[in-house]
This record gives sequence, C-alpha cells and structure tokens, in this order.
Amino acid sequence: MCQSTPRAELELPVSREAPALAREFLRGSTCAEHHSEVVDDAVLLVSELVTNSVLHGGPPVVVAVDCDEATLQVRVRDGSPDLPAPRDAAQSDENGRGLALVAEMSADWGVDTEKDGKHVWFVIN
Repeated sequence: MCQSTPRAELELPVSREAPALAREFLRGSTCAEHHSEVVDDAVLLVSELVTNSVLHGGPPVVVAVDCDEATLQVRVRDGSPDLPAPRDAAQSDENGRGLALVAEMSADWGVDTEKDGKHVWFVIN
C-alpha cells in the first residue's frame, strides 16, 4: 500500500453523469508520486467500467482506487451478479469495445463476484 495515498472510494449515482464523476474522482485520488504517467489510461478505463455498471449493472455503483509503488488498481462495483460479456464490436458499432480496451490497456483485469453484485477491476503498472 502506498504510504502517501490512502485507498479512496466513492459511491456514484446510477445516471449518465456517473462516468464523468468517476473520471474526476480518479484524477483526484490517484497518487501523482507513483502513477502520474498512467492516469490518463486509468481514467479512460474507469469510464468504460462505470458506463457498463450504469447500463447493465445496478446500484450501488462504487469506484475504488488503490495505489502502491508498482501498481494502480481500480475497482468498480455494481449490484448485479451478472458477469460482463466482452463483445466483438464491428467497426461501425458505436459501443461494445469497453472490455476489450480494459484487456488491452491494463496489466491485468478480472471480475470478483459476490452474492449481491460484482467488482470489475483492472491494474495498471
């Protein structure tokens, strides 16, 4: 765990404003000492995960950020136990690329399930 930046967590409204709120929260909660070079990537990925939670999950939608000297981990929790389903988006599709972006841009990602929801997370080095 990072000695200069404690874990941060925020419950978001289930609304179209949630991704913007998550981006703002992540920028303010990320450790500049260790992760300034990956913040833009993390902001994009958290936006994708929060959008999925708002559209396909349900309340509560909670974003959490953990920092250590080597990695930045972001978790998005929602109230649906349904697993996210990656899609093969066609070039003309306007959506369906979020999980592919998460898989491509992160060092690792996954889903942890609970009886009353799930956490979709990613790690960036």
